[in-house]
Amino acid sequence: MKLEDKMVKALKVKENNFGKNIIFSYPNKTLAVTTTGNECSLKCAHCNGHYLKNMTDINEIDEKMKHRNVDSFLISGGCSFDGNVPIINHLEDIKNLKNKGYKINAHLGLMDEDDVKKISDYIDVASFDILLNNETIKNVYKIDKKKEDYIKSYEILKKHTRVVPHICIGMDSGQIKGEYDALEYLKTQNPDCITFIVLIPTKGTEFEKIQPPKIEDVIDVICEARIKFPNIHINLGCMRPRGQYRKQLDKMAILSGINNIVMPSKEAIKEAMKIKCNIQEFERCCVL
Repeated sequence: MKLEDKMVKALKVKENNFGKNIIFSYPNKTLAVTTTGNECSLKCAHCNGHYLKNMTDINEIDEKMKHRNVDSFLISGGCSFDGNVPIINHLEDIKNLKNKGYKINAHLGLMDEDDVKKISDYIDVASFDILLNNETIKNVYKIDKKKEDYIKSYEILKKHTRVVPHICIGMDSGQIKGEYDALEYLKTQNPDCITFIVLIPTKGTEFEKIQPPKIEDVIDVICEARIKFPNIHINLGCMRPRGQYRKQLDKMAILSGINNIVMPSKEAIKEAMKIKCNIQEFERCCVL
């Protein structure tokens, strides 16, 4: 099927199930927190710990909140060598935040089940990168794990808490590898939401000079998801290239039946108004 025809089909699927509603998220009330400072053992090819630098250290939350109207947290951090995000080391801090009524989204990585049980009562949702291509795991994360390890971790999380799978389109050098396999697997798991992000060639990483995936390839994956999962929310998350790339991607995502775009471009807003969408604005992370 031609991409143009697939977009028409995907948009129709969305409108049949969600009408003209669309959400634009501006997560000003969600504070992104790192539990490991700027440290990450993996130094992945696409990130190299770069994005931790933009997060608030968990030990500096109180000071940061003096200047922000925060009602929720995205709690993450660098990975250990086994792919686990060791936020369990800050379980008491997370308990305190939850007991104060804050909403919490957490990145747990490949956390073992005992630790998932300990933390699951204190988070609202876990965001999990579903990665089902062994070559990509080796090339990007450089850890001795296979797709079966990611499946096992996803299913452990699902047993104990709400989990939203994230698919990074083009993660391996901008190539499409395993994204459609991830959708096929998720079809057996009945997720209530999927978030897509897109590889950003980031300065100081192995991938800084590569090209992001072709926008048409990204849109094809989004359309495939929309058609396979007609009744669930499909998000376009905050991690995606900026500039002209984002302008075009966001506009095409609107026309492909996306439910929620984080920090949408002006072009996306114009397109949503053009096709008479009912725009809602949220101030939290897109999975909360």
